[in-house]
Amino acid sequence: PMTAFILLIGAYLGGITGGSITSILFGIPGEPSSVPTVIEGHALAKQGRAAYAMWVYLLCSIYGGLFSTVVMIAATPLIANFALRFGPAEYFALTILGLSVVSGLSGGSMMKGFLSCFFGLFLATVGTDGITGAERFTFGTVTLLGGINFVVAMVGLLAVSEIFIEAEEPFKEYKGSVQYGGLLKELPPLSLFRKYLLTMVRSPIIGTIVGALPGAGATIAAFLAYGEAARTAKHEPEKFGKGAVEGLMAAECANNASTGGSMTILLSLGIPGSNTTAMLVAAFMIHGLQPGPLLLSTRPDVVYGIFAAMLVTNLLMLVLAGTAIRLFLELNRLPYSVFSAAIMILCVIGAFGLSNSVDDLFLMFAFSVIGYFMRKFGVPVAPCILALVLGDLAELSLRRTLLLSGGSPLGLVASPISVVLLAGALLSIVYPLLKKPKMLQGS
Repeated sequence: PMTAFILLIGAYLGGITGGSITSILFGIPGEPSSVPTVIEGHALAKQGRAAYAMWVYLLCSIYGGLFSTVVMIAATPLIANFALRFGPAEYFALTILGLSVVSGLSGGSMMKGFLSCFFGLFLATVGTDGITGAERFTFGTVTLLGGINFVVAMVGLLAVSEIFIEAEEPFKEYKGSVQYGGLLKELPPLSLFRKYLLTMVRSPIIGTIVGALPGAGATIAAFLAYGEAARTAKHEPEKFGKGAVEGLMAAECANNASTGGSMTILLSLGIPGSNTTAMLVAAFMIHGLQPGPLLLSTRPDVVYGIFAAMLVTNLLMLVLAGTAIRLFLELNRLPYSVFSAAIMILCVIGAFGLSNSVDDLFLMFAFSVIGYFMRKFGVPVAPCILALVLGDLAELSLRRTLLLSGGSPLGLVASPISVVLLAGALLSIVYPLLKKPKMLQGS
């Protein structure tokens, strides 16, 4: 069975890492967890620093993956016990923390950040109620019964709206290309990582812990790490949202570190930490294995083989992706007229291919118009996307908590973990206001 597991782990880790390539070069996130990478990495690419951004992303991704794998090998029981402490109240508090942190990253106006967040939460209510089964805001259409697909919304809000913005200056020279003669000269120096040592330590820890929580996954991890980096930035905090290297480092470290956390909870408790690791459960079942507490004692060869496969896969990605950076960057040498048309075609294919529905294309273009006007009026897109992704989890967790507590809101603060998380959410709102009071009203 090890051959099958190695294949699946390679695809899993490679998919998480590879999703950031299109985020940096095209502004199209391969995964929702890559949205922070779009914000900072694509901004760097448009400044002519695509090679530099690619090196930073690759090194931080590999570092995050190796960090979480080592932690997984050393502390699987500890992480599993912590994950078991999370119930509906804790999940609700975690989603509130993630949303509040990201809403504060609004480029000068916290009010606009929360406006974007509330709009995303409203969009998350569209579809069938997860508890009662009632239809909400479907307008009698079958397409919206399952809710708004966040991939369709994400592509429209980020990628297609970016094309509309750039189309206002059709003859503008795109600065994504770089000089390739000295590609290795773009390799970030060791001093960069020493400069952002706190971010390099904190972000993979956030990624590993959040990744171990079933249903949380890489998206919350990447946004939380990115938000913490922005909140505590001491070096050029004004660059966040405009090409901050520290933000790119934080997001990528946490994004890839979440893989080790997800695998930890799968191997120790048999609970998939993400949709992708749920596929690994099926692979275990096919081979007659039951992931969980007994797996380590009954089949240690499989468990340690998976550990080794994750270590080797991360190291191989450094070699393979490092040698392919030149090839990826060649795409940015295309004229922008060709470049934008290719991106639009990819967006249409991706949106249509999700469910082979033309309705998804209409939704994508509707969100692209919304994203265009959000950018024009300075409303950040990231809080809306995160709220759309996490809205369902937040609502179900809140309602389950209230059901378990007999309708009492005190159930939300019944455990120390939820109290700490909610306090962190409150701090993430209050701290920027105390630091810059004008953020509340914006410009």
